[in-house]
Amino acid sequence: MTTYGIRTITEQSLAAWFATNAAMLPGVQVNIGQTGEIRSIPSVILYAEGADAHPNFGGRPVGNFELSIKIYVYSSADDAPTEAEALALHRSRVENVQAIMQDLPGLQAAWTQGSLYHAWLRSDEEGVAARRYGNVLTYAAAAVFPPA
Repeated sequence: MTTYGIRTITEQSLAAWFATNAAMLPGVQVNIGQTGEIRSIPSVILYAEGADAHPNFGGRPVGNFELSIKIYVYSSADDAPTEAEALALHRSRVENVQAIMQDLPGLQAAWTQGSLYHAWLRSDEEGVAARRYGNVLTYAAAAVFPPA
């Protein structure tokens, strides 16, 4: 199995888990990483940015990987009657994304192939540009391919 394969599994698993929790993000489109889908705002993009052989296993990682996951949350200043309300709505979406990711047993159960050992938040960066709000949540995860 390849690093591309574990990244695909990661994105598909996250998409399944976010679909299960769609009620927490009403009206928000959820996409996975590299896709040709047309995207609209508000949106969440689930992107498995990188996969490295797990360092605790040395030269023989036997399908164990450390993953870098970026979750992009985008909103518009036009999502509510005032900019202050729109920013509050955006930040509540970011909090709901974090709540979805904090449910580790649920995320593990939604994993489509192999196993997810753990996932944790590394950073949350916020920005604004041209009446759009955005956050990049960076997660680390440890996962393994299914047995061959």
